Formats: sequence, structure tokens, C-alpha cells
Amino acid sequence: MVRRPAPRPRVLVPRAAGHRCAPGVASGRPVRITAHETSLTQRHLWRSAREAIPMTRTVIVEAEQDGVSGYGEASCFMADHYNSGLDRMHADLRRTAPLLATLDVDAPGGADAVWRRLAAALPASPFVLAALDCAIHDLRARLHGVPLWKSLGLDRPQGLRSSYSIGLDTPEAMLGKLRERPGWQAYKVKLADPGDLDILRELRRETDAPFLIDGNCGWEPARLVPALPDLHALGVRLIEQPYPRDAWEQARALKELSPIPVIADESITSPADLDACTAAFHGINVKPMKSGGITPALALLRAARERGLITMLGCMPESAAGVSATAHLGGLVDHLDVDVVDLLAVDTGQGLTLDATGHVDLPERPGSGYLPDPTAHGWYVHQVPAERVHPVRRSAGGPAQPTASPAPSQDDHPGTRHLAVLRRGRPVGAASLYAEDPPDGYAVPGARPGRGRRLHGVATLEEVRGTGAGTSLLRTALTLAALDGADTVWAQVPDAALGFCRKHGFDTLGRPLDLPDTGRHHLVHRSTR
Repeated sequence: MVRRPAPRPRVLVPRAAGHRCAPGVASGRPVRITAHETSLTQRHLWRSAREAIPMTRTVIVEAEQDGVSGYGEASCFMADHYNSGLDRMHADLRRTAPLLATLDVDAPGGADAVWRRLAAALPASPFVLAALDCAIHDLRARLHGVPLWKSLGLDRPQGLRSSYSIGLDTPEAMLGKLRERPGWQAYKVKLADPGDLDILRELRRETDAPFLIDGNCGWEPARLVPALPDLHALGVRLIEQPYPRDAWEQARALKELSPIPVIADESITSPADLDACTAAFHGINVKPMKSGGITPALALLRAARERGLITMLGCMPESAAGVSATAHLGGLVDHLDVDVVDLLAVDTGQGLTLDATGHVDLPERPGSGYLPDPTAHGWYVHQVPAERVHPVRRSAGGPAQPTASPAPSQDDHPGTRHLAVLRRGRPVGAASLYAEDPPDGYAVPGARPGRGRRLHGVATLEEVRGTGAGTSLLRTALTLAALDGADTVWAQVPDAALGFCRKHGFDTLGRPLDLPDTGRHHLVHRSTR
């Protein structure tokens, strides 16, 4: 082993901050994209005919210009179908980082032109596309000082009310959920089988409100068709996606004979599906995240209304960061299903609110009205001030604890980003990214001057070891580095962290170093792409 002092890294000085533009005035400064991770749980375990969801992870995208931020959200939900696994969504953000650095919220051609550029780069990733599109729409509205509905050219939504969703459970538990939320205008009931009439009979004893029932692609015609008269008699006024997405022939047959309107959910994912859905359904459930953002969702709703289709506006498992923007389209639909903020046990901030009977109130703030709360318990990996990472560094080693001093001078540098893993709002993991190129004498393949980021102080407390906290930190740090324009992330790590780094795509470079007071370390590096 070569014994030598650690080379001094080159510190990068970012551009000076510009002025904040006045509402309605575009500054021409680039949009800065940031990604955060959340961990959302609901008050009750959520079940449908397809799955049970004990917890949902999401990526919140923040688009910032001149100190003003807009927000969008992408859920890790049905990951194989929507390419929405956390690793895939982060990889998509890193891959498209050069494009994202060129976005202009007031580009010629407006929102449609921006969306087309994003869609061309993300043809198979609707959730990431939706998060970016929503964040840009939200940012544009906030910069102009107007609510999102006005920025979209819509009328102010009036008298909005949401249905309330009752997830699949035992009859007693489903009855209890309805009793917790009496007086809503409609109840959306998940059923494993359309012949589960006893459940609907028990619920009907508690309310006169109409039922909307949802099969989540899990029903068979032989079970649904004979049950239709009884379902209608029990006050079912809408059936949502009873059959699998590709069961078009069965869907067309059901449309012809059902006394209850049937609407598409999984079968309508983009405007390209509208013709087939018009033939096979009485209406569609539009979800901005599923359709690729606010831009295509708005186009879908307008086209559906022109065709005389029933329209519903819904949401995925998401926080107030995403669904608050969705509600601004509520004036265009017959049915609104945005009760997710009421179903959540934890959230990420304040946005739309629902009263005790489902009346929707949009915040009197620009954009979507969403206001992030850094103390909210829904955050999982979030950017934090330097002082919040120091206690974790002092208390724990970690999977990739890189070096040296507990609070180096770079911590307060303008180009530094600090990340924390949060458990009920408390930091239990930490990492920092410094704007530094690799040290002199290390020729990192593919590295360009001024495009390096040094990873420092990755640490997790014992209570979250083995839960993926270190992986989430590293994944988010790589994404932020790419979004900041870096092409290389590097670190100096001890022997104990080398396996973790190699597992996540880092290579070693040069011989090990014997650093004063900290022992043998290795310089590791990887591309941000």
C-alpha cells in the first residue's frame, strides 16, 4: 500500500445567484430540477382486487427558478406496467438531465411544446413524464402569480366534491370505513368479485349515497353480467374497469347490455386509447400521472367531453404534492376522486383540503397551492440544511462513510447539497454532495473539468441498517448530481464501504490511500448516467 497524504480536491465555484423575477416576468434563468423520495402510508391498509399496498414510495420532482418552486410527483406503483420502479425513475431523471437543464417555462409554443420535448425523451415512462410536466406547469403558474386553473385557461372550479374510496377488506372493516366518513356524495367501493352483494347490502344500510364499484381489471364476465340487476338495485351507478385492459371484446359487449355505465381506468392511458375506449366504455377515468401529465390529461378530458363520454378525474397513490394539481382540472369532470389526502396517515405538506363530507377546497395560493412541509412525516429522502446531517455523521458510521472531518468547510458552500433519510421527521441517515472535481493525479474516465461531485459523509443509524436507507441516499445523490450537471460522482471510502460502492456501480481508481487518523481509503467513482 502506498502511504501518502490525500491530494487536495479542486473546489468548483457555482455561478452567482440571479435576482428573483417579479410575477409575470420570465427571467431567462435555467430551471433547476431536484428530486426527493417519500414514504407514504394510509390510515388503513389499502387493498383492491389486484393487490394490497402497505406503503407507497414516490419521487417528488421540484422545478425551481429564481427562488420559486413548482412540484410534481411520480409513484412507485404497478412498476412493471408503468416503468415506475424507484431505480428506473431515478435513472430516467439522470438520463434526461441534459434536456431538463434547457427547459424554459415560457418557451415558444407554450406547455404543449415543452411536453412534446419531454415526451420524446421519456416515451415509456409516463409517471416521470407526468411529474416533470406537472412541476413545470406549477412553476409557470407560480412565477406568474396565478392559480394553476387560471394558468391553464380554465374557469375557477366551483362546488367540487370527491367520492370516498373504501378499500377491499372484511365486511366489518369496510363498514367501519364508511362509518368513519359519513355524508359523502358517493362511495367508491373496491370489490374482489362483483357478486359480493352482501358487502354492498351492509353498506347500503348506512347510506343513501350512490356507489361506484371498481374491479381493477380483476372480474370475469360470467360473474359480472348476472349480478348487474342486483348491483343496479343496490344503488351502483358506475362500474370502473371490470375486465383486464386488453379485454376489448368483452368490454364492448358489456357496454351494450349493462344498465349501469361502465368507465375505463387501466384501459385509458393516453389520447391514443381514446377511440378504443369510446367504443368499449361509457366514459373514462383520467389520472394525470397515468396519462403523462397535466398537458395530456387536459387534452383527454376535453376530447372526452366533445364525444359525450362520462368523465372522472382520479389519482394514483400520491401525496398532496401531486393531487393538488389534479384538482385544478376538477371543473371539467362529472366525477371527482381525489380523496387520497384523506386516506393518508402521513403527507408531505399542505395542498387541497377535504372537509368532513368531501367538499374540495383549493388553496388560495399561486400554482397548485401545494406548500411542502419539511417536518411532515411523509418525506423519506429530502434535502436539508447542513446542521441536520451533522448529528447523523457523529452518531454513525455508514455503508459508504467517506472521510475525514465531521463538518468540513465545504458544508456551507453554495454548491453543496445535503440529504437526509427521515423517519417520522427525524434524520436517521445523511449524505452530502460537494461541487468538487476528483483530485489532481486521478484521471477518471469520462470526467470533464467542472463536472465532478464529491460524495461525503454517507451514514445511517443502526435502526435503519439493512432497510435500504443507504441505497436510497446514494440513488438520490446520484440523481441530484446529474441534475446539477455533473457527469462524475466520486468519494474516498474505507475498506468496509468498498463492497457497498461496487454494488452500486462505483469503480476504484489508483492505489489505496492511507489517510491521517482514518486509515486506508479507496478513491471510487461512477458516471451519473
